[in-house]
Amino acid sequence: MTRFAFHEDTPALFQAQFALAAQLGENPRIAPVLRDLIECRVSQVNGCAYCVRMHSESFAKNGGDPTKLTMLAVWEGAQGFDEAERAALAWAECLTRTESQVEISKCHRALLDHFEAAEISELTCIISTMNAWNRLGIAQHEYA
Repeated sequence: MTRFAFHEDTPALFQAQFALAAQLGENPRIAPVLRDLIECRVSQVNGCAYCVRMHSESFAKNGGDPTKLTMLAVWEGAQGFDEAERAALAWAECLTRTESQVEISKCHRALLDHFEAAEISELTCIISTMNAWNRLGIAQHEYA
């Protein structure tokens, strides 16, 4: 059930939000499968069923490992995630849960071993954009 339709009720705002998300897909520094993984995890943390479904499907279409998706909610204790993925997932959770500056600095330092500054910037934008979409999705959709 939909409470309101963001794209219909405020089309200019929707287009602006959509344009940012679309720009992230143009010449990405972050591989689409990692982006899907991050967007799915952020959506899990935020409890946005609509976005979890959408990004799980995209992850599969982009050739993501189904076991990895199954284990995503418990990634910290699961095998199969490489160190770069772990650093990106930690960064995503840290920014989504708005951890302390000490924790944010710790997560950022872990990224430096695997990503260049432009990749970290893009990853951060993916995370922040996904958080915005989650809030819009949660507000709009009673059930996914």
